[in-house]
Amino acid sequence: MKTNIKQLEEKLEEMLKHLEESLGKDTVLQEDSKDLTLDIQWDICGVKGYQKFNKGKYSFKFGAELDDPDITLEIDDADTALKLLNGEIESFEYRFYKRKAKIYYIEKWEKVKVGEEILKEKHFKLILTMRYTKGVFYHPYTITRLPIFRNIIEKWYDPKAADASYIPINDSLGTFEEKVLPLKVLEYFINKAEHLLLCHSCGCRTYNQCQEHDHSIGCLYIGADTVDVKEVFPKVIPKSSHFGTKEEAMDRVKEAYDNGLITVIGRIKWDSEGWGIPDRGHFMTVCFCCPCCCIAGKRMSGTTELQNMMQRIEGVS
Repeated sequence: MKTNIKQLEEKLEEMLKHLEESLGKDTVLQEDSKDLTLDIQWDICGVKGYQKFNKGKYSFKFGAELDDPDITLEIDDADTALKLLNGEIESFEYRFYKRKAKIYYIEKWEKVKVGEEILKEKHFKLILTMRYTKGVFYHPYTITRLPIFRNIIEKWYDPKAADASYIPINDSLGTFEEKVLPLKVLEYFINKAEHLLLCHSCGCRTYNQCQEHDHSIGCLYIGADTVDVKEVFPKVIPKSSHFGTKEEAMDRVKEAYDNGLITVIGRIKWDSEGWGIPDRGHFMTVCFCCPCCCIAGKRMSGTTELQNMMQRIEGVS
């Protein structure tokens, strides 16, 4: 597909105007922008425009540049830009670099044979570079407050494919064996499970070089589908994780509480897919999250629609 500059100009101007029109009727946008103070410069293959958010107020100008924006969103590929502006992108992943972040989408999945193993490999394509023009850091989820990115999040983090909930720490069960609620809830699921996969480290804390919490307290995966991880990644399992006992799993839970971590429990589609396993509904995730590094905490920077990632699990929360 060959995209011409005229198409980009029309689409960018349309997007800038549409947000102004949406503010009067889009309740999610109203909530997302009511406390947002942010100046955004767009640069799409040389086509420029800016947006200014100031606690519920919005202004924009097509074909113009800000002297000192908070962030600059740069897109160098015209076809990718048109896909974004047309709402055709359905995934959102990011990587941090010095004074910038890069936002990618999954262009395709491919099964590849490595020796005797069949691995499921993601092929990423760059959407844009997010530059912190003033040197002030904004989490990439911040831009999901804009409808153009919120629409991606709503597709990628489909709440119908995720039943997850926070488990509060140290909520008393009264006189019931003097146990706190989170331990009792997790004990129930752990005792019920035949297969328990314990990760050797937390990807979020390791990736973000967390200075506050233990990197070695990784996620716990529960359910019959965890066995497929052994089939997909037989050589990876000993390095990154192991199948453990119920006692080991409970020790991990208690260690996480002692470390001040927040437990998130549920069936989350993108976790199973991340391991290359089809979403068959028998892969439960127990994350031990810190507010500084983990997805469960950092999503608070983004659109309020990200709250729908976490839904009530009947009988649990």
